[in-house]
Amino acid sequence: MTLLIDDTLTTSLVAVPLAEGWVETDVAVSVREGLCAADVTSEDVALLSVAEATLLAETHILVSDVAVVLDGIGPIAMRTPVRPDGVEETVVRLLDVGPTAEMVVRAMLRPYFGITATSFATSDESPGAASAQVVILDGAAGLTQPESGYHEDLAKHWFVFTGQALVSHVTVVGLHAQARGAEAELAALQTAVATGQERRKDVRGLVAGRWDIDDRDALAELTNRQRFALTSADRNSLANLVARGTWGSRFGKRLPVFRDMLPTDLGGEQEPTDG
Repeated sequence: MTLLIDDTLTTSLVAVPLAEGWVETDVAVSVREGLCAADVTSEDVALLSVAEATLLAETHILVSDVAVVLDGIGPIAMRTPVRPDGVEETVVRLLDVGPTAEMVVRAMLRPYFGITATSFATSDESPGAASAQVVILDGAAGLTQPESGYHEDLAKHWFVFTGQALVSHVTVVGLHAQARGAEAELAALQTAVATGQERRKDVRGLVAGRWDIDDRDALAELTNRQRFALTSADRNSLANLVARGTWGSRFGKRLPVFRDMLPTDLGGEQEPTDG
């Protein structure tokens, strides 16, 4: 059984304490970039993107204890050369972005911004990539303001669109891990969150150096406003994101069931849903 962590800017307050050895635990931990559903077995506990979690609906359950919630600010950005309402249809450039970024773009592009995607360019060689009027950025690039054009924070716009915070990452527990008992892995995750919040300044220093982030104020605001457990409102936001953002994609149409929805004889328990 392994505790797997998707290593991104968004998850840095959880990932860095584990990767740097600030958390004492006997749990096997693997912090890796680009963690995807195929990397996670039913024996594992993982913090991974919402989009990848939809591919584990048959083999895992969700817990509310640890997640990454972007409360009105995030590193997922949309850039356009003119105001977004001046773009009607275009290729959408999706290079070097995480799965959650792709999902939120699919959820918002047409119903919120009024832009029709003629296709999604995932590499420089994709048709229309060079002429795309919508470019999606994720991570450090998403915190950088452009010299020209328009830059839209999609976590902020998701809140305007839905009245809900944007959930970026969730914790999944494999069915075999649940049967054996995954409390040690979940405790390690919660300790990592507490340590990351205590040592935010140290985390930001490491992250800024790793990803060459010059805008320390934006990084500080991001890390100060993140939340790390799901409320009932966040769970509604998750369902909304999956319902709106999976069309035309490789992602699943539903999330794993939450642990508190399981019968008690299968390990279900009442989880906190407020706060």
